[in-house]
Amino acid sequence: MMDKLLKLASLAADQAEVYYQEETVDSLAFSDGKLDNCDSALSSGIALRVIKNGKMGLAHTRNLLNREALVKQALLSAENGVEVDFLFPHTQDPPRLELYRPSIETISKENLIEKGNRIIDYVRARIEGQINVSFGYGTGSSGILNSAGTELSARFSGFSTQAMLVFPGTGSGLFTFKTGRDLLELQEADLDELIELFQLSQNEIVPPTKKLPVIFTPISLFALLSRFSAASSPVNIYNRVSPLCGKLGEQIVSEKLSLNREPFDLELGSAASFDDEGTPTRRLTLIDRGVFSAFPTDLNYAAKMNLEPNGCAVRQSVESLPMAHAGNLALAPGDASMAEMISGIKEGILVQFLMGAHSGNVLYGDYSVGVSTGFMVENGRITGRVKDCLLSGNAYETLSNVEAVENKALNLGSHKLPSLLCKDVSVAGK
Repeated sequence: MMDKLLKLASLAADQAEVYYQEETVDSLAFSDGKLDNCDSALSSGIALRVIKNGKMGLAHTRNLLNREALVKQALLSAENGVEVDFLFPHTQDPPRLELYRPSIETISKENLIEKGNRIIDYVRARIEGQINVSFGYGTGSSGILNSAGTELSARFSGFSTQAMLVFPGTGSGLFTFKTGRDLLELQEADLDELIELFQLSQNEIVPPTKKLPVIFTPISLFALLSRFSAASSPVNIYNRVSPLCGKLGEQIVSEKLSLNREPFDLELGSAASFDDEGTPTRRLTLIDRGVFSAFPTDLNYAAKMNLEPNGCAVRQSVESLPMAHAGNLALAPGDASMAEMISGIKEGILVQFLMGAHSGNVLYGDYSVGVSTGFMVENGRITGRVKDCLLSGNAYETLSNVEAVENKALNLGSHKLPSLLCKDVSVAGK
């Protein structure tokens, strides 16, 4: 079916590409200890991209009922499309990655309900409070064919589980989770750590307004790393609106930090041997001991900038054109344990979750974010949960003031990140 569509489009356009995807997702959730959601969803789609007379067009469908109509729509789109100057790649025999785990097919909702109830019973035997538990799992496939002779496909699976303790009277709280490609379970040790922090959170503290050391745990680091992702976009670099223009080879953050794209790390959700344009992926060092070393490219912007595409093209959906984005990111761990980082702080903050991470001048690294979940650290120990707390600064300055990097990284699905201890962060308590 796809090859017939490609053949038809190739006859009408100078170049053609067919991209398809299909995914089945099951989810199950408990709210306040009660099962309240049990869903299944199936999605699929086909995207046809053509290049004719130097202009690119896109058409998409959820059901390929009329190939001729889809080709006509893509050609019409190309008439008013953007001008491009690249060739679709001819990719053959990329490394085969085991992204699919057959055991995912044996998971039953009845079994997950039992596991969810077991988690709830374990937590409620130790503390009082609202507990939410959720599971999500699924399988899918995607593929790409083009007029250059590329014909690639991949099959994948995924699983995630999460337990959350909600702070009374708020929508925030603490959670622990695991993600991977087949069934994973939260262990008692994971829940015990959650329970201990929840008990400490009963003491609420308004922090002082001054510069303090702050431990950014992995999820909170998104607020800082998202600034680098925006600035390292080839769109912003090509249009010379990025603060990183002309800074390849220069130090932009602490030498303690190295950030790599790891497309062959199977534990991460975006592992792949080829990107969404069929370009082979490769390990890419974006920051090497603090030095800005590379940025992601897709076919279009690689051609505009006279660079080699490095396999970072991503489609948000079949309705979207590919764009360069470096997923599967890993920040190299350091040599400090979380206990060591906490014990060395006389007065500071441990941040788990932030609010308003997209506020401020994201492109230039500025941030001003509320602390949704964080803890006061005094004399080397956690003394309570902070409230009415705001952090502000510039991501590049904050990441240049790294005092310690945790000795392990947490798998967040799209990233593997350790915690960072940064000095002189502006903290405001109301």
